[in-house]
Amino acid sequence: MNEQIGWIPRSIIRTFQRFFKQIGFQTDLFAIYEFRVSRYFAIASVQCILFLILCPWIFQFLIKMLVFKWLKGSSLIWLPVFLNFHQQEQALEQLHHLDAQIYFDTLLNFSENSNSASINQTAEFFSNQSLHIITNWISDVTTLIFFLFLLLFSKPQIIIFKTFFIESVFSLSETTKCFFLIFLLDLLVGFHSSKSWQVFLQFVIDHFGFQINPNFVYFFISTFPVMLDTIFKYWIFRYLNKISPSTVATYQAMIE
Repeated sequence: MNEQIGWIPRSIIRTFQRFFKQIGFQTDLFAIYEFRVSRYFAIASVQCILFLILCPWIFQFLIKMLVFKWLKGSSLIWLPVFLNFHQQEQALEQLHHLDAQIYFDTLLNFSENSNSASINQTAEFFSNQSLHIITNWISDVTTLIFFLFLLLFSKPQIIIFKTFFIESVFSLSETTKCFFLIFLLDLLVGFHSSKSWQVFLQFVIDHFGFQINPNFVYFFISTFPVMLDTIFKYWIFRYLNKISPSTVATYQAMIE
C-alpha cells in the first residue's frame, strides 16, 4: 500500500509538533524527566565508583590478613629470612650498627647477652619483612584478578559512569578545565615531580621486594616524566584540539 505524500514534508511537521509540545503544557513533564534521568546517572555513577574502589580494597584487606596468618602459623612452609640481596645488605648494615652499640654497652659493663638478642631481633625483623613481601604479592595478584572480574561484570554501570563523567567534564568552564589540566600535568611531569616519582618507585620496590640497581632508578626518574610529557602534548595536539579547541586556546594562554 502506497503512502500518500502531503504538500508539507513530515519532518517539518514533526519539528513543529515537538516545538509546540515544548512550549505547551508538557514542558514541566520534560523537565521532570530530564531531572530524573540526570539524577539516576549521578547516583549510578557514584555507586559504580564506590563499588569499584571499596570492594577491591576490602577484598585485599581480607586476603592479606588471611594469607599472613596462614603463612606465619603454618609449619609446612619454609620461608627464607632474605628474599634478595638488598635485604642482606640492610641486615649487614644493621648488624654493624648493633656491633658498635654492643661494644659501647660492654664498655659500660652492661649485659653480655645483648649480642645474641640483637641478632635474633634482626633475623626476626627481616623474616617478617620477607613474609610481608610474599603476602603482598599474593594479595595484590588476587585483588587484580578480582578487580578485572568486577570490570567484566559491571560494564553497564561503567558505561553510565563514563557518560556522566564526560558530560560533567564538558559542562565545566574553559578556565576550570584548563586549571585541572595544568594541575595534572604539573603533578605528573612538573619540575618537582621527580621527587614524587622517586618516592613512588621506592614504595614499589619495598612493597614487592624488588632488587633494582640505583642507576635504573635515576634513569627511570629522568626519562619517564619526559615520556609522559610527550604523550600529554601529543594528546592535546591530536585529540583535545579537535574536541575542544577553546580549551586548548585557553590552556596556551594560561601557560604563556
